[in-house]
Amino acid sequence: MLRTLVERSKGMNALLTDLLDLDRLDYGIVAPRRYPLDLHELIRHLLAKTKVLGDRTVELEAGECRANVDQPKVERILENLLANADLHTPEGTRIWARCWREGDAAVIAVEDDGPGVPAELRDKIFEAFHRGPDSVHKPGSGIGLSLVARLAEMHGGRAWVQAREGGGSSFRVLLPDRS
Repeated sequence: MLRTLVERSKGMNALLTDLLDLDRLDYGIVAPRRYPLDLHELIRHLLAKTKVLGDRTVELEAGECRANVDQPKVERILENLLANADLHTPEGTRIWARCWREGDAAVIAVEDDGPGVPAELRDKIFEAFHRGPDSVHKPGSGIGLSLVARLAEMHGGRAWVQAREGGGSSFRVLLPDRS
């Protein structure tokens, strides 16, 4: 019973933190503190320490990808995308993380070969508190992807989801490389 109480307290703390972050972003209180980072290395390090995936593994596609970004904010983006992939794909579904340069920006992607996101929901799922129709019996608050989109916008970028070639979803975040 104590273990359950501790886990639920952690969940409430995460929810409260996300809500406060959304509020701060709404009021423009938070601004990115950018510095040069190797995003591939950041993803590798995050995958080694995150607990949002349980015992699932994520395949990291190698490649160099440097950009001037706010490290803690990009970590939050990645954790939310990974948690979303874990929550909305069946066990055994493959999950990938990768990043690459696209002009003067970096792109981070978390992809899976799960059921995918219907085209009519692709914009809505980034709205606060919007949860897909299959989410009724799943944990979550509908804040994670909204926070991803808002943190991307804070960097001057954007977040979106598209169908992955071969099936599944590709959640992507574009982060302009600014000083």
